[in-house]
Amino acid sequence: MKRNELIICGIFLLGLIAPQWGNAQSTQQLQEARVKQDINQQWSFHRGELNEKEVSDPGFDDSQWEKVNVPHVMKLSSNELDNSSDTSSQLTFQRYIGYYRKELKVEATKEQKVFLEFEGAHQNTKLWVNGEFVGQDMVSGFTPFSFDVTDYVKKDGSANSIVLSVDNRPNPVIPPDGDRRDYILYSGLYRDVYLVVKNPVHITFDWEDKYAGVFITTPTISKSNATINIRSTVKNTQSTPSKTTVVQRVVDKEGYVVTKATETYQIAPKASHTFQQTTGITENLRRWSIDDPYLYKVQTLVYQDDQLMDVVENPLGIRQFDFIHGEGFLLNGENIELVGVNKHQQYPYVGDAVANSLHRKDAEQFKETGYNVVRLAHYPHDNAFIEACDELGILLIEEAPSWIHFVEGEWFDNLEEATRIMIRNHRNHPSILMWSGGLNHRGPVERLHYACKEEDPTRMTGSNGAPWTGPVHSGVCDIYTPMDYQNMPVTENDFSFLCEHGSSDDALTNQFEVSKSKASANRFGVALWTAHDYFSFQKDWGMQVRRPYSIFRVPNPVNFWYKSEMTDVPMVYIADERASKNNNIVVFSNCDEVELYNDGKLIARQKPDDDPNRAFCNSPSYTFRLVGEYGDLSAKGFIRGQQVADYTLNKYGKAYQLKLELEDQNADILASGGDMRMVRAYIVDKDGNKVVGDNETMVSFKIEGEGVLIGGKEIGANPNKSYWGTASIILNSTLNAGKFKITAKAKGLKSATLEGETFPYSTDMRKKEISDVNDFPIVKVDLGGKDQLLQFDWNRWDENKSFTLKDYENAEVSVAAKNGDLKWNTAFGLLGNLPYLAMDGVTAKADDQIELTFNNLPKGKYELTTYHHSIKVLARVKGNAILEKKLNTYQISVKDNKGNRMPIPAIEPTSGVKLGNLYPAKATYYIYSDGQSAVKVIVQNYAQDVPVVLNGFEIKQRVSEEKLKQTL
Repeated sequence: MKRNELIICGIFLLGLIAPQWGNAQSTQQLQEARVKQDINQQWSFHRGELNEKEVSDPGFDDSQWEKVNVPHVMKLSSNELDNSSDTSSQLTFQRYIGYYRKELKVEATKEQKVFLEFEGAHQNTKLWVNGEFVGQDMVSGFTPFSFDVTDYVKKDGSANSIVLSVDNRPNPVIPPDGDRRDYILYSGLYRDVYLVVKNPVHITFDWEDKYAGVFITTPTISKSNATINIRSTVKNTQSTPSKTTVVQRVVDKEGYVVTKATETYQIAPKASHTFQQTTGITENLRRWSIDDPYLYKVQTLVYQDDQLMDVVENPLGIRQFDFIHGEGFLLNGENIELVGVNKHQQYPYVGDAVANSLHRKDAEQFKETGYNVVRLAHYPHDNAFIEACDELGILLIEEAPSWIHFVEGEWFDNLEEATRIMIRNHRNHPSILMWSGGLNHRGPVERLHYACKEEDPTRMTGSNGAPWTGPVHSGVCDIYTPMDYQNMPVTENDFSFLCEHGSSDDALTNQFEVSKSKASANRFGVALWTAHDYFSFQKDWGMQVRRPYSIFRVPNPVNFWYKSEMTDVPMVYIADERASKNNNIVVFSNCDEVELYNDGKLIARQKPDDDPNRAFCNSPSYTFRLVGEYGDLSAKGFIRGQQVADYTLNKYGKAYQLKLELEDQNADILASGGDMRMVRAYIVDKDGNKVVGDNETMVSFKIEGEGVLIGGKEIGANPNKSYWGTASIILNSTLNAGKFKITAKAKGLKSATLEGETFPYSTDMRKKEISDVNDFPIVKVDLGGKDQLLQFDWNRWDENKSFTLKDYENAEVSVAAKNGDLKWNTAFGLLGNLPYLAMDGVTAKADDQIELTFNNLPKGKYELTTYHHSIKVLARVKGNAILEKKLNTYQISVKDNKGNRMPIPAIEPTSGVKLGNLYPAKATYYIYSDGQSAVKVIVQNYAQDVPVVLNGFEIKQRVSEEKLKQTL
């Protein structure tokens, strides 16, 4: 029997320890604090029911089974749903049971814990290890779960038999199953699977229970600072107590620790403890927003005594959501009108078995168009899409797996549990705006709302109402989120978000709905149903040009109205025959005026359509009346009389050739066996114009080399019929990196080829999840006389000739005036930021200079910030008026060991006792130390008519000795 084998080595974990906390560990040591291995590759698969006792036996012969990689659907299906006669209850289509088998070799210590982690499987999953039944998950097909297999696996490197039963047959107790839906429940092991090895003291999985894992909140946020609370649960599986220290490090985008918190607690044997730690960012805060989605990360380190036991990372986007009556939704204090789409996760042929790269591509398409919100219909979506929205700046509304149906008892218990798991899994993602606290079409549900609030009291809940039934308000939920298909009246008393609305191929319906929302501040957003064509046994699923994208993710004209409405870069777009009909040419633009030409002849110069139904849109569409035949159309967009954009839509001729395109060529295709890309074959005329009206050409695709094209003739995938001038197919990677060549052919047309390459893939997830961190000490020093009032959390330096930097190997800092007359000042009374730092310090005479000298500073690159404020205002009196005299510019320079001076941009020091909301003047620059020579910072005032002042400084290393050479 041929076996699929994967060796997981975890035995080294306890050996990679360090005697200190923080930056003492290398990135490799942090990564190796636990094992997380992608085990998506090379499963043996069989579709159809088998005897569980036989199939779970380690000796079972699976040599004739199909070899598959995850993501996997049990059977590829056509865009016509295999012509199934199912109703919306979907009793037969994709209702398969299947079995997956794999052998794993695990090397781990006796004390270590071994888990199998699943991001999602449809929908009732059982697990056997080495012939023993481990457990079952049947909460839903859309939520993550894990099994502790420690007591079932052999850790000595010998083979372990892993067997899964994945059952997607109708089940009345697993939501959203049990009745009808307007989407398909696909089959298979369709999301990522991992093997995880943890040390005996470790952070629990987020979804295990209400307090498990890591939960990050930001109780208070302002423009300049944020308070960060981090709750983490650590489990001690040992039979002895564990003196456990948890270090929380908040890391900026450049990899530097900006703040951290440390707490120690003795955890009893076989017990867990939840740590509550609070810290904050008080300087250089970057907030997460739609336009600037700045992401910090929180790295949680767990130590037993001095041994590193576990490390996990979570994203941190610091942003504030407010809902204010009369103003609407505010993000970081700025009013934001949300305009977006609903999204199903399915793709042609593979259903839900979608690669992470395609989930990300969906998010990138949305961002390019300008959508700023997505409602995740009607179930928890893949982590990859959520993570992409964090990084791109798209807000999300997420809901548990449901539709209209509900049943009391076990079904509802599972729905509530699915809601809780969804929140635990995605609560640390800044893109999540709110959770659904209701059922689609039905409205608010107290039990779901209360579960949401119990799990995450920081976010709002939406009601999910409808225009034909249910309450016309939010009920127990926070936000009224009805559908709007019948121009329903929306109360002004509730905050409302139109969670679904209709669309039209010319975007007039879309403009009506967006304008309706923008007409009232309390109606703060809308989401179109849906972004893509999708599959359902409901009557309206089909291929519809009124949706922004086809099921293959090819844009339709309506998508470009949203781009004109939601983006600032000047653009103009002429809609083709999918939207321009009966000689009415539809143009989308965010310009003030547009000129339209037909074969070079001006038709008209117009402003946007004047329509009261679209009065509140930023960019209503343009409608031009064309008399006679149209040829090559071109448009010019003008803002304040200046042309800023243009677009040409040439009249296409007879189909002549194919043009191939591989989407997302900027990202490497990984040889994971499950990475995917869309391949387009455009039908073009002799001049290269796309033949948009072609819906009949059958295009055949062939691949050579390291790649697979998904689907064949039996499901209409290959050859693929063109749809509005485009035929598409999905490229899937193999397990071998290498080159490939794709050829597209169609009868009567010139063929086309493209070449590409796939790249090696690492199954070690820790290398992707745990990144480089620079945890250098941040030392803040406040200079002043003996009676100075110290700035909070700063170090005192009062009239001693030198100061010891204990965090930097006891390096010494001295301060002096070149001519010897240095004064240490003490004062009281300053209104402003950093008042106790700014109101005292050291001064030198106007014709002198202050010299700050660093001796024995460890080798490296440092960021130094010096502060310069005079509490005394130099003034002259004229009559009864006091005329303030501005302080002169300070010149700062850094002197190296060779005597060379590096000038720093000049600064204007501040003065006076009333800074208000301002900070004292500061200069930030880099200094370099060779580890031996002194580094001198010189502050002088060339004008020589006011004193030179230094209040304090802040120093933090930026590059270590190892990286200094390459930095220089």
